[in-house]
Amino acid sequence: MKQAISFALVVLLSALAAVPASAGGLIRAKGDFTVALDLSSFALTPVDENCLLTVEGTVHFTGTLEGIATARTRALVLASCADTGSSPPGFFADVFTSAFEFAGKVDGRPVVADFTYRGDTLAGGEIDAVLVPSNGVIGRLNVDGIVGVGGSYSGFLKVLNR
Repeated sequence: MKQAISFALVVLLSALAAVPASAGGLIRAKGDFTVALDLSSFALTPVDENCLLTVEGTVHFTGTLEGIATARTRALVLASCADTGSSPPGFFADVFTSAFEFAGKVDGRPVVADFTYRGDTLAGGEIDAVLVPSNGVIGRLNVDGIVGVGGSYSGFLKVLNR
């Protein structure tokens, strides 16, 4: 039994040693972000008794992510477009997805990458979401935020060598 465990440990350590140093590793990522909405880009489209809201803006990241992302957001607001348009952002609950084009640094390394930001907004504006990178970065970040304001992120990322 002891030999089987020792053999398994040697195989595991050998596999880990075989990963090239240039492959990099997971980075514990955490930080904050602020949001600036482009109010001129707001569009509301009725979807049954709900409302599809689209908006563009910029997101400024600090922490492990340092940089700016341009963002395009689509949110299905659980209210009519008349109510949505006459209320502050986040007043009603919604389900959203955003496409981010990020330019900046990840843990000090220059990066241009895409991120998908998706989640739920509770009535009142509190966001529970995830931020998932692609195009040169992999990982997952959990996000706690407030609509139109910003919030914090934490999770793991890995910058891929290209």
